[in-house]
Amino acid sequence: MCVKMGGSSSNSSSATVLAAAGVGVVIGIGLPPLIRRLYRTIETTIHRKDTTHAVRAGLSSATSIRLEQSKLDSFLSDVFVEAGCSKSNADLVASVLSFADSRGIPSHGCNRADTYINELASGLVDGNAEPVVSRSSGCCAVVDGRNGLGAVTSRLAMETALSLAKEHGVAIVVCHSSNHYGAAGYWAKMALDEGCIGLSFTNTSPFAVPTGGKTRAVGTNPFCFFAPAANDNFQLDMATTVVPVGKIEVLDRIGKPVPAGWGVDREGGNCTNAAEICKAGGLYPLGGSEETAGYKGYGLGMFVEIMSSVLSGAAIGPDVQSWTISRDGPVNYGHCFVVIDPARFSAGFDDRLGSYLDRMRNLPGNVKVAGDPEKEYERDAAENGILLHESVATTLKALASKYDVQVPSELEELDETKSKKSLYDE
Repeated sequence: MCVKMGGSSSNSSSATVLAAAGVGVVIGIGLPPLIRRLYRTIETTIHRKDTTHAVRAGLSSATSIRLEQSKLDSFLSDVFVEAGCSKSNADLVASVLSFADSRGIPSHGCNRADTYINELASGLVDGNAEPVVSRSSGCCAVVDGRNGLGAVTSRLAMETALSLAKEHGVAIVVCHSSNHYGAAGYWAKMALDEGCIGLSFTNTSPFAVPTGGKTRAVGTNPFCFFAPAANDNFQLDMATTVVPVGKIEVLDRIGKPVPAGWGVDREGGNCTNAAEICKAGGLYPLGGSEETAGYKGYGLGMFVEIMSSVLSGAAIGPDVQSWTISRDGPVNYGHCFVVIDPARFSAGFDDRLGSYLDRMRNLPGNVKVAGDPEKEYERDAAENGILLHESVATTLKALASKYDVQVPSELEELDETKSKKSLYDE
């Protein structure tokens, strides 16, 4: 009986070994392809051509360029000085552009440099103008940008708003006679750095086709809201169109098609050609078509227009000129900045918001809150340098050559003859 039991055990053990070996073979053969498919799925999700990641795609490739932020700032400032800006104004614009690139927002970074410089060279923007506070009453103020650089106008406006908010607890400052002000988050961050809630709005040239319409009538009109929390913060910075037009520009520079659902052609049909969208067609409002509630984004775009331009006396909606160097004089953009001091309200705001953010991030799945992806890019940029698309870096080298500015060593090997003109350079 013992022998029989032993035989049975031996057979069982043999069967187990064979089964294990079979499973091992199956795993050995099947697991690598599974892992590869999983990897491809992750890669596809991150770099999908039909999401806003299409603009960031390529930033991590071997052909991208990395530059220390301080070196990039210094280089950009030198170019802007040679193009006609005062040194202080040039330093500020350089900082605004590199801020966007450091946060993984190439649409509002160095991609904008040649457009700004073309405006300066054409006399459409005054690179030395100094804005003024033309009216102030209680917690409200109006800034006249005097057709200067949007960044310079916005700095005075936000500094004024912070001063008024410290006195009154809240402040609203609007601007007129201004120009493109860069990434909206740059200005909201000024409030965040002072422990305040900051909101930043601007109108732009019409790029969005309103729901039910066939022609452009509303800008990309960003809405930005930054709020401080205990050892943390919330950073929402978004266009009221499906994407900002800058993402279309970047795709044009790097030779990529525009994902379906971002823009329309001159007939109002879905379009994937960047030049057609920027020059003749337009963008969908946030939400897309009427069937997917694009009227909500259209309404938000009008809200920002009212806050930025109707309130300030700037050019409004369909009456704002196109953002090209062939336009007839100043574009007269309007901005709005709101600062709120949370210390004037119920005690413990920072702690409550910090707990709320933690709660959201700890939900099942992979939940992030507004600003988390940008902070990851900022940490990487601080450690390894800012990433630029090679095509954008090539354009910077071409600008440097035009204005006889020494380029950083990282750009020396680029072929400036391959620089692609701005879509608005006409």
